[in-house]
Amino acid sequence: MRRLRRHATTLILVALAAAAAVALFVLDRGAVSTDEAERRRKHLFEAWRPDEITELTVTVAPPGAPPAAQQTARLTRGDVDDAGQRPWSVEIDGQRYPADEPTVDQLLGTLEFATAERRVSAEASDRAALGLAAPRLTIALAMGPRRERLLLGGGAPTPPGAVYAEVAGRGVFVITKQLAAALDVPPDRFRTRSFVPYLPSELSGLTLEGAGGARRFSRAPWGGGRGAGFHFAEGSPEGSGVRVSAPALDLVLSALGRMQAEAFLSVEEAERAAASGGPRVTLTLLPSDPSAKPGVIDVGGACPDRPDHVVAVRREPTRAAACVPASVLEPLTEEASRFVDLALVAAPLDEVAEVKLSVGEPGARSLELARAGSEWHLRAPEDRPVPTETGRALVQAILDARAARLLPAASDPKALGLDPPRATLRVVSTPAAAGEGEPRERIETLEIGAEQAGVVRVRRLEDGAIAELPAAAAGALLPSEVSLRSMDVFDFAPDQVSALRIERPGLVQRLRRTGEGAWQLVEPTGAGLAADGELADELAAQLAGLKAERWVAADAAQGYGLAAPRLVVEAELTAAEGDGASGATSRTARVELGAHAGAGSFARAGGGAAVFVAPPSLEAAAARLLLRRDVFLVAPEDVARVTLSPREGKPVVLEGSPHGFTVAGAADPASAAATAARVRDALADLRAEGAVALGSPERHHGLSPPRLRVAIELARPQPAPAGAGGAGAPRSSEGSFTIAIGAGDAFRGTNVFYARRDGVGAVYAIAQSRVRPLLEAAGVAGAD
Repeated sequence: MRRLRRHATTLILVALAAAAAVALFVLDRGAVSTDEAERRRKHLFEAWRPDEITELTVTVAPPGAPPAAQQTARLTRGDVDDAGQRPWSVEIDGQRYPADEPTVDQLLGTLEFATAERRVSAEASDRAALGLAAPRLTIALAMGPRRERLLLGGGAPTPPGAVYAEVAGRGVFVITKQLAAALDVPPDRFRTRSFVPYLPSELSGLTLEGAGGARRFSRAPWGGGRGAGFHFAEGSPEGSGVRVSAPALDLVLSALGRMQAEAFLSVEEAERAAASGGPRVTLTLLPSDPSAKPGVIDVGGACPDRPDHVVAVRREPTRAAACVPASVLEPLTEEASRFVDLALVAAPLDEVAEVKLSVGEPGARSLELARAGSEWHLRAPEDRPVPTETGRALVQAILDARAARLLPAASDPKALGLDPPRATLRVVSTPAAAGEGEPRERIETLEIGAEQAGVVRVRRLEDGAIAELPAAAAGALLPSEVSLRSMDVFDFAPDQVSALRIERPGLVQRLRRTGEGAWQLVEPTGAGLAADGELADELAAQLAGLKAERWVAADAAQGYGLAAPRLVVEAELTAAEGDGASGATSRTARVELGAHAGAGSFARAGGGAAVFVAPPSLEAAAARLLLRRDVFLVAPEDVARVTLSPREGKPVVLEGSPHGFTVAGAADPASAAATAARVRDALADLRAEGAVALGSPERHHGLSPPRLRVAIELARPQPAPAGAGGAGAPRSSEGSFTIAIGAGDAFRGTNVFYARRDGVGAVYAIAQSRVRPLLEAAGVAGAD
């Protein structure tokens, strides 16, 4: 006891010293060092320690408004989360929300680097006169032991738009208009713009009700990123467990991502706006976390004063209402049938690792293809590498196969040719976006039934759905050795083509290359008809490098529409240089196009029986009339007079000269000069998109009578246009010709008018944009 009393004084002194050290440390933390003060002497805040900032309060008071009209946002920084971040939250009107982190960061950055234009002397600092007694903006900051406070008052005389600002403990300053605007953040902007409470990866299911009907989706056992891992929920009319189309559901999930609050509303305001009419949808989000509440959002109704927005009211897990982009509503109103996945295999090409086909009894016939990095390797029926484009084409054809419809779940497999199946196709993929706990390998197995009356039924074992598709389309699911052929159909140089023959029902075209390399039209014959060299060259190039999109079958038999082809193209070829044939015709390249296969066509080449899918570009080049398109072009300097005669109304006459066109008898010279210039330019640019018919025009061409006649008198005869092929070039012994403009239509994706030139035995299509200046000059409506 005596020893304890002897040391008591020492212990007390030690404790007092420790307390003093702690106090000194705390006080020192709030102090500003000399170096820090020097570094920040031009800044509004003499210290800035971002890691110590824990609270930020922003109060906005509209000028002249009572204190009750003030708006305050109180932001507080949370503890470190799983991502290593300290998220901000904001309290507004007693309600707490997640904060919009970019907005908070932006304001903090503005405060950190805020500088003053000049300091206001203490003698001139009448706070009331400077608007600081009732500031329009107050920002309070808790930074460790320091407490900072910034007030924005009234306007300063210079520079323009400047504002008085007061920093507690430092005095009054003048700041620029730009800095004041950056600091003046409405409290509402601190709320996160994200309106949807859960990410797609956090959902176990979602439901859409209202416009579009009831649609219920739940997470499927096969997993996959975004929309790839869902099926219809139990009890859905579309079939419990039927796979949902990933692209269709991705549009819904993307809409949720775009559902950002542009402006917040009170729930009462939102309810009134939603009652204004229009489609409405209730979205229910089911989180994977069993402890989390479902998210419920009503979307629909015009947003006040925002025509491009709709109202969204979040009822769970927290209440909020906002204006969101109107574009989010359309994907939410799609009917359930649009979400049914008609693809036989859902995996994308880049995720497919293996394809295995077994036909007939086990071991009867099989084909097995596996990815080896970016290449493909055949494992069965033999072991060898496969060209990359061949392997990709085979797999892509399987992925492109789509059902015409899904059959009812109660369908009898035996009656559908599925018991037993004719073949089994197994596709293994490795989903790149597999989530935690989801399978890293996805196996999709198809049972392929026998052909019945031109259709084939296929059962997807993944979801049990039975699909029906045309037999020709089902061929993609039954690849064979022919599917592994090289994709090259022809391989020769375009300039080896010496002649072309194109046959389709009711029409044969023949063209031959002259010794000078130009193309000459042999058939059909008719007044003013000549070959178009560019179109002939394009077709020759298509044939020269023709590649199959995929190989389909070793023999067409009577299928694929090749028993009576829609289009036959033949090219006579001369021997290539170095082949020793000294220019003699050595062979013919022939391709027949049958039934359509998606965008392309089933086809076969030469005397071979194998069927492939030809690209759409081949038919686009071969199916058109290869007639010159420059028959309407006129050199303006050769024109003496142009008369525009509309179907109804008076003719308009334009006189030509080396200096330009003039409108005869014009009342307004300035307007007439502009019109004349447009007509002159239009005649020089009147190139057709293509010929559409031979011989006399048909009724739908609208040329009897035309909507506009363009009579052109030439000052001197024009030479045959380049590429006309000589003998077929139209001539006019009287030095004039007429162009007739008829009905409007669409031709190869372009809005056109039908047109005809006298002396040329064909009807053409000219882009409406090229013809419109002539119609406007004649006072005719511009388009149909």
